[in-house]
Amino acid sequence: MDVKKAGISRLLLAAPDLRRSTWMMKSPAFLKMCEEYEHACLRRDVLRCSAEKDDKALLRCETECKSLEAAAIAYIRRQRQFSGLV
Repeated sequence: MDVKKAGISRLLLAAPDLRRSTWMMKSPAFLKMCEEYEHACLRRDVLRCSAEKDDKALLRCETECKSLEAAAIAYIRRQRQFSGLV
């Protein structure tokens, strides 16, 4: 699966109310956030499944994922509000 599509899928699972925002698929900024979000999530998934647990690295990755997720969701909501889209 394409990294951007995987990131979008993860993001829409986290914020299902945003699924109607199809305009965002054409936003380069949003697509870049989704790509970075997916890479962070993949790193987190590897750390979660690792036999050698590195709690500090996992915590950093969890924080990064939450931060990217929140930024992408805020971006969509801001754009919807600014443009008058619902």
